Amino acid sequence: RLSRRGRTIIFSIHQPRYSIFKLFDSLTLLALGKVLYHGPAKQALEYFSSIGYECEPFNNPADFFLDIINGDSTAVAASKEDHRPVDTGKVAEDNMDSSVVDVLHEKYLNSSLCQSTKEALRKVELGQGSKQRVSKQGHEITYANGFLTQLYWVSKRSLKNLIRNPQASFAQIAVTIILALVLGAIFFGVKLDRSGIQNRVGSLFFVTTNQCFSSVSAIELFIRDKKLFV
Repeated sequence: RLSRRGRTIIFSIHQPRYSIFKLFDSLTLLALGKVLYHGPAKQALEYFSSIGYECEPFNNPADFFLDIINGDSTAVAASKEDHRPVDTGKVAEDNMDSSVVDVLHEKYLNSSLCQSTKEALRKVELGQGSKQRVSKQGHEITYANGFLTQLYWVSKRSLKNLIRNPQASFAQIAVTIILALVLGAIFFGVKLDRSGIQNRVGSLFFVTTNQCFSSVSAIELFIRDKKLFV
């Protein structure tokens, strides 16, 4: 329902089964900071088949891709057998394990999928370069929305959080009322003389100090939202 309203939904799926994997539109495979595949999910099996990695029958494509990246699949084992010299033994196997990611990355860089992606990115960069003004500092941070828009939505979100979790607000109101009664009882009936002026200064000091310390509780909101943002 949220996605149909135009919201972007981000979530993680650990080892998705085939019924979930077949719903993917685009697939990106990463290993050691390198792109091994990026393109339509439906073409991934065909791509790996073209570079010599056949998916076994009844195997989950998501597990198959992870096995290839980790060097654990039977396709990788068969590739090792085909390319391993007869007299090198286990040393060749270890070298093959360490270079699986590099080999897959090189093959992707030479594929038509990578070239089409680079061409699309190049068009986007050219389009943005003609519209954006070059900054003097070179690292100026820009935002899609202005400060007032950001302030409006952040304030609206915080207000909803307060309404949905009123316990903290009730506690603050109760503490404020109790301190007000205590302070009012202490400074009740202050006279209009020299000592009364000093008592009023003391009461103002206590009220100001109380407001400063009570506002510190708002820091917890920033800490919680910062973790969520990161």
